[in-house]
Amino acid sequence: MGTCFSSYQDLAKRIVDIAMADVMAACSDNLHNLFSHQAAAGWSYQGEEQEVQLYYKTFSSTRHGFLGAGMVSQPLSHVWAAVSDPTLWPLYHKPIQTARLHQRVTKSINLVYLVCSTALCALKQPRDFCCVCVEAQEVPPSLVGQLSVMAAQSVYDTSMPRPSRERVRGEILPSAWVLQPLAVGGREATRVIYLAQVLLGWLSHRKAEAAA
Repeated sequence: MGTCFSSYQDLAKRIVDIAMADVMAACSDNLHNLFSHQAAAGWSYQGEEQEVQLYYKTFSSTRHGFLGAGMVSQPLSHVWAAVSDPTLWPLYHKPIQTARLHQRVTKSINLVYLVCSTALCALKQPRDFCCVCVEAQEVPPSLVGQLSVMAAQSVYDTSMPRPSRERVRGEILPSAWVLQPLAVGGREATRVIYLAQVLLGWLSHRKAEAAA
């Protein structure tokens, strides 16, 4: 895919729709369920880390699903400023080692290059991803109020980095950060849900080199 605005706009809508459908299926149309260890659609509770409820979904040996739910004692505008800037992702999401803005397609659509550690999945080689990131505002029928969404999915664009010998090219399936504003004790807070669905791949160095 070359950088075509209309094509990316169509793709962006599909990514947001699929990612939101997956999040709402996981929480049975009620985000609060994810904060009380009640996930559906094949997600299993893994425990709590730094006040974030963690879930995992098994698809296959190379496809993994990660889901988290947490509360941030900051207004939505502050949290959104961090989530909507891909270059800041490595600061608060440990597996991401590098996040580079490759191209701004529109005001709400960006092409981003990521390099991630796969130690949590017992894999030695780092994975890299070429993805399109989309900012959106959603109002699911089952919820009251508006959600701020940063969704992402892998994309092939001829202008983005080619596979290399040092890393295995992975694939990000429809994934998202979902933010919901709340009032807690009279103060503004933000409920944060993240969904990461990845196909980590298995290519050897030689196959990755041949693809370059």
